[in-house]
Amino acid sequence: RIVYARSPRTLPVVLSADEVVHFLEAVPSLKTRTALTTAYAAGLRASETVGLKVGDIDSGRGVILVRHGKGGKDRTVMLSAQLLRILRVYWRLAKPQGWLFPGRDPNRPIDVQVLYSACRSARAAAG
Repeated sequence: RIVYARSPRTLPVVLSADEVVHFLEAVPSLKTRTALTTAYAAGLRASETVGLKVGDIDSGRGVILVRHGKGGKDRTVMLSAQLLRILRVYWRLAKPQGWLFPGRDPNRPIDVQVLYSACRSARAAAG
């Protein structure tokens, strides 16, 4: 049996607040920008973000219900006042029903690849 040496894991690059704002401003679509903002502000994975439904946002308790997260487990995460304001503006403009971030077919959420692609494009545009 051959044992391979593990390559050391590198720590992720942490962006400053200004860099995060610059990055998010480089995303032209309101829906995609709001989805990425939600993922960043609430610490969600892309798959968890696209799986959010309007009813998962509990503004009264200040939490977001994440269904079927890593390992298939449900959990709640904090909903900051700033993120709540952003989501309310998005909701007023986009009026999502069911899925918080619906795809072309409103009965299905946006594809996780949409977020990945938006990240790549914003990274290139933001420098």
